[in-house]
Amino acid sequence: MDKKDLILGKNALREAFAAEIRIQKIFISETLDKEDAKELVKLANQHKVPILKVAKQKLDRLTRSNHQGVIGLNSAIPFYDSQSLVDNLLFHGKNPALCVCDGITDVRNFGAIARSAEIFGIHGIVIPQKDSAPVNSESIKASSGALLSLPVCREKNLVHSIKQFKKMGLSILCASEKADKNIRDIDLNKSIAIVLGSEGSGVSKEILNEANELAKIPQTGSISSLNVSVAAGIFFYEWMLQNQND
Repeated sequence: MDKKDLILGKNALREAFAAEIRIQKIFISETLDKEDAKELVKLANQHKVPILKVAKQKLDRLTRSNHQGVIGLNSAIPFYDSQSLVDNLLFHGKNPALCVCDGITDVRNFGAIARSAEIFGIHGIVIPQKDSAPVNSESIKASSGALLSLPVCREKNLVHSIKQFKKMGLSILCASEKADKNIRDIDLNKSIAIVLGSEGSGVSKEILNEANELAKIPQTGSISSLNVSVAAGIFFYEWMLQNQND
């Protein structure tokens, strides 16, 4: 991870908050002094920054520099409110098309998904505060800069966000190898949220339960599945084909 992505130490984090620097998330070592941890948690909550307690070894893997048991990740981009984004698109007469990343933690995959989303005209990406790849210099590089222009929404609870999207008229389409329908057989010319899950476990059961439709990608080869970023590109391309005259 690039050094410029990191804020090291308690004092540096306090100064970052005071300077209103955008912070993506904070990692706190389990060995950190309780009073220091309490203060940082309070600051993080005030600024709506997720804070994670982790083993000291994780912080040591992020940097060899003295981190004092605390590391903040700079946010290279501003985060959008997903409901406001949808409202704005509807106000301008567009059918919102969002990509929801459920448990995608690899920065290269995340960057590649963002790149495809921008190329094919998807309006924004929704990620969870936890269990998500960071938006940093590596993911921005993997996206070929798409993350600098594509709206990214960070939500505390993806299931709650999915339920809100449904109330706003979006159809929830989950990518799943177990789906009965192929992506080409699905009507994508409507307001929609395309949900992509992790390569290990796919879309979570809680979100699958909220899905309006499931779709798979037809294949003729013997390998069981595609890389999630490749699958994303196929889904987004099919969406573009069905909406290119709008």
